[in-house]
Amino acid sequence: MAVLNLSLDTNDTNRLITLCEKDVRFVAAKSLTQTAQQAQQKIKEHIQDAFVLRKPNFLKSIKVYPANKQNLQAKVYTMAGFAALQQTGGKQYPKDGRLAIPQYDNLHQVKAGRKTDVAGSFIMRLPSGGSVIATRQNNQLRILYHLKQLAYNPKRLNMLELGTDVSIKEFPRIFSDNLRNIP
Repeated sequence: MAVLNLSLDTNDTNRLITLCEKDVRFVAAKSLTQTAQQAQQKIKEHIQDAFVLRKPNFLKSIKVYPANKQNLQAKVYTMAGFAALQQTGGKQYPKDGRLAIPQYDNLHQVKAGRKTDVAGSFIMRLPSGGSVIATRQNNQLRILYHLKQLAYNPKRLNMLELGTDVSIKEFPRIFSDNLRNIP
């Protein structure tokens, strides 16, 4: 094993530190962006499992804002208005009128794409005082939607939790790999 001693004057030392800092900032920015991309993928997988996607463009709305050398911060975000309530959970109020809450026995019926002919449907008042949208099919009354003034949405999106989990697990490995592969 050979040991080399290197003496540098102040200007050379400052230049070396500056070069190292630029490389480290580049590696950090690249690693943060790659970690955010992995978090984005994990979030999209979770959404496909946990939600009935009536608007397939929602998955396309999960975006990554990349980090750069000046701003060492990558972000996974969506501009979908309904996502905030799905992330935090809470009460949903109608913009005007009432909310139409779909009626189904289990989530599988919705995911299977159950088709119901809404032509000829009507609003019906229940003995309890509530209202529903119903239809007649094969001489049977079928409730399609419950009309409510308020609905409670449970917390289901978990973007923050998934992003944090991926970041903690993957960033050190990605940073280390990128550091080894500096050109």
